[in-house]
Amino acid sequence: MLDIISRACLHPIDYSGILRTTTLQFKEKIQETDNTYSFIFTASKLPNWKAGQHAIFTLPEAYVEGKTWRPFSVASAPSENVIRIGTIVPPEPSSFKQKLVSLQPGDKVRMFGPYGELCLKSNMKKIVAVAGGIGITPFRAIICDLANNGKNVDFHLIYSAKSEHVYKNELENWKHKLPNLKITYTTTADEVNAELLNEVDNSKDTHFLLSGAPGMIEALRKNLIDNQVTKNHIINDPFKGY
Repeated sequence: MLDIISRACLHPIDYSGILRTTTLQFKEKIQETDNTYSFIFTASKLPNWKAGQHAIFTLPEAYVEGKTWRPFSVASAPSENVIRIGTIVPPEPSSFKQKLVSLQPGDKVRMFGPYGELCLKSNMKKIVAVAGGIGITPFRAIICDLANNGKNVDFHLIYSAKSEHVYKNELENWKHKLPNLKITYTTTADEVNAELLNEVDNSKDTHFLLSGAPGMIEALRKNLIDNQVTKNHIINDPFKGY
């Protein structure tokens, strides 16, 4: 646990939320695609959090080889009253993911947080969000939160995935409640960059939220900065991997 905090303290963002600890109970596992799963957890009392934030998860009742904790974006909105995470489980998963997939209803999971800056602020007049693959998880939470609370924000989601777009049915349903929500589904980096360039032309009041693989985020940040987007208008996940 000290290792988690020491890594966090190297970043200028306020990580005080990591000190909040909640014991969760595993409720169910949902297979979203061939290799993508959602995991749903409950608790007698969930902490407060903002849609889009992430948390650190450990499996205190399981023996895990190697790294015993993982960061995951919370894919649920506070109004859903559950903690949902989504992740890819490869054919040869890590020890942590093996144990995660094997959880049984009632098994305990420890959560540190949620915390983080990948969430909407009152000064954001227009949002362009870019999700790569399972990086959709924080934006599922944000869009769900907007729909459930009737907040019709100017929001453009650019969602890139090589094959299936996870949570697509839910996203399409939420569009009916949010007239100012635009969703563009892409499959290649070129398509993402083309959409971004269209948004950069009128980006003075736009905030760009990025979630996905580290290489994708790095490339997108450089692209935006090269096109005169100010750094404080670009927010991304501070951790690597899902």
